[in-house]
Amino acid sequence: MIINGVEVQQHQLSYDKILKGTLEQSDEMTIRFINGLLGENIPLNAPVEWLDKESITDKNTAIIADYYPRIGGKIYAIEVEEDGSGNMALRVFRYAVGGAMLHSMTATKAELNITFPQPCVIFLQSTKTTPQKLIWNIEFFDGQKIKLEIPTIHLAKLSIEEIVKRDLLPIGQFYLRSFEKLTKKKLAAFKTAAASLLAELKNAVDCGVIPYHIGLQMQDTIRKTIENVIVKSQEEVGAIMTTDILETIPCIDYLEVFAKIEERGRAEGKTEGMAEGKAEGKAEERSLIVKNAMQMNMSITDITKLTGLTYAEIDTLMQL
Repeated sequence: MIINGVEVQQHQLSYDKILKGTLEQSDEMTIRFINGLLGENIPLNAPVEWLDKESITDKNTAIIADYYPRIGGKIYAIEVEEDGSGNMALRVFRYAVGGAMLHSMTATKAELNITFPQPCVIFLQSTKTTPQKLIWNIEFFDGQKIKLEIPTIHLAKLSIEEIVKRDLLPIGQFYLRSFEKLTKKKLAAFKTAAASLLAELKNAVDCGVIPYHIGLQMQDTIRKTIENVIVKSQEEVGAIMTTDILETIPCIDYLEVFAKIEERGRAEGKTEGMAEGKAEGKAEERSLIVKNAMQMNMSITDITKLTGLTYAEIDTLMQL
């Protein structure tokens, strides 16, 4: 689709897979995210283990949770939901039971010990049917009753400032979906939010909170989300949907960021005994950038512009 001379596409985005793919690349970012999501205080150097997230029902059908890590010995079951129109309370309970049986259950002939994971549901959009909270009411055969409220996050109700403050940018990359369907009245706020979100992402990359190669992927998701909102709302917005939404958003200059990291690496490498280690580290970083860019279907020409590497250097790094 061409809008005012600029090609705008509809992209198929699997938000749960994007979130998990983002977080799996950085243990520290994962811990920051969980701390901000649930108010935890997990040390940033705590061990992170990604668990098998699939269990099987008695009908031999798979139950697959979105996001299932063990961090510092505690298991978390995080679900990403579009708008909450389904039976989310039941689904999360099934995920929790299945995960607990797989990873947190011990038994003898006379005793069963089972620990449930910490659940949380992230609603990307809020509609009239989106539940404000999720409740488990569990009653045992002897009359004991347990009532549990499952933590829920409504992304559309958060401000960009709060998203940044709580280290929730891994879901903040989906924030602009909250403007669907985009109307003329929402257009100015949408453009402001897009610029603010990308500026905060750049700041997080510059400060080292988000690794720069992950920042590149998140920026790509934000841009695709912007395009999706535009495509879905074109008839509503009409001629007022000008190209400056796409042309003026402050995309991260990753070539500049890469140069800064290279410069810092050279400075650190001057320390006696560290040069070889720094060189190896930079090679691994470069290799990761190239591989991630290839997975995003970037052309070799674009990768050379991004990294400043030659075609031969890119080919060599792909072999690491």
